[in-house]
Amino acid sequence: ASNRVRGIILHDILAAVVGVEDLEPAIVAALHSGELTEEQAHQVRELLEKRLDEARGRGWFPEQGAEVLNEVSLIDTDGQVYRPDRVVKTEGEVIIIDYKFGEHHSKYERQMKKYAELWRRMGYDDVSAFLWYIQTGEVVAVK
Repeated sequence: ASNRVRGIILHDILAAVVGVEDLEPAIVAALHSGELTEEQAHQVRELLEKRLDEARGRGWFPEQGAEVLNEVSLIDTDGQVYRPDRVVKTEGEVIIIDYKFGEHHSKYERQMKKYAELWRRMGYDDVSAFLWYIQTGEVVAVK
């Protein structure tokens, strides 16, 4: 599959993952729907298991005590709709994560700054935002 299509499929799988235990059912669903072959499912499983393991140490896939919002829309006062890939809310803290599958672009950082601004305007003071490049595992903290 092309990198673009692969990114869309990986994104859809991650959108179905609230906790690490959701990864396997999400991969199986993509396999059964024909989005992945058996070989691709094996490769995706290896990649995403590794990435989720890395991310757990960052608190992005907590086992308990957090509210996880995947693909939840935020509406700005001007009616503009924004949809971060993943938001993890714990007591007093909001972590925003956006999955990326290609090259770096400055527009991604602007997008993340907007997400963080919206959460701050909703009354959350401790907000952090990260771009997570799934293929490489690189994480970019957006200030």
